[in-house]
Amino acid sequence: MSNKNNDLDSVYQRIWEAIVAHKLLPGTRLKEEDLSETFGLSRGFVRKLLLQLSHHKLVNLVPNSGAFVAEPSPEEAREIFQARRLIEAELVRELASTCTAQDKRLLQEHVAREHQAFAEGQQSLRIRLSGEFHLLIGKLANKPVLTSFLHEIIPRSSLIIALYPGPGPLKGKARHAGVSCSEHDGLIGAIGAHQVDKAVRLMIDHLNEIEAQLQLEPAGEEDVDLKAIFAQP
Repeated sequence: MSNKNNDLDSVYQRIWEAIVAHKLLPGTRLKEEDLSETFGLSRGFVRKLLLQLSHHKLVNLVPNSGAFVAEPSPEEAREIFQARRLIEAELVRELASTCTAQDKRLLQEHVAREHQAFAEGQQSLRIRLSGEFHLLIGKLANKPVLTSFLHEIIPRSSLIIALYPGPGPLKGKARHAGVSCSEHDGLIGAIGAHQVDKAVRLMIDHLNEIEAQLQLEPAGEEDVDLKAIFAQP
């Protein structure tokens, strides 16, 4: 029984990572047969896995249609970022109060991997590392309950970023990656210097910036030049 539970946890983690890295995008259908063959699991085991993912709001189970990667609504997106601000403000407050040289080194090593992935154009890896940076703050702050909540909503944040990319030349994965690198560096500086209030402010500003880049409002009506559209070639 323990081996089966370990298998379930392992596959769940792989799907979690694929969502965080934007390899599984919102609306993607997760076929039981494909998952069964990919991971060498029984169909019953796959159903249990999909049910667990649905409980964590990462998958929608649609009767007579199947399982699909969740597509959070704009209202849910705003609530997710509100929750992140509340949780992560407390995590960074705690870590900035207690940060050791070892803690700072671990954060710096992690962000160095983010910079390398970004420089090499490995955007999926870069985005996954970005989410893991926030979880690392929770782990180092030694707040397992708050960190467990964060572990649930980080993938939902990634779905939101993939679903609602903002306007402009940089969208989705590249846009999110570009924002985070330097801001994570700034956070480490404040945390390592025990600048508690500054670290909290930087974390909230960081999350606000990510949310602000999303297109959560419907696009405004624009005048359409019908003559140009239907002009004869």
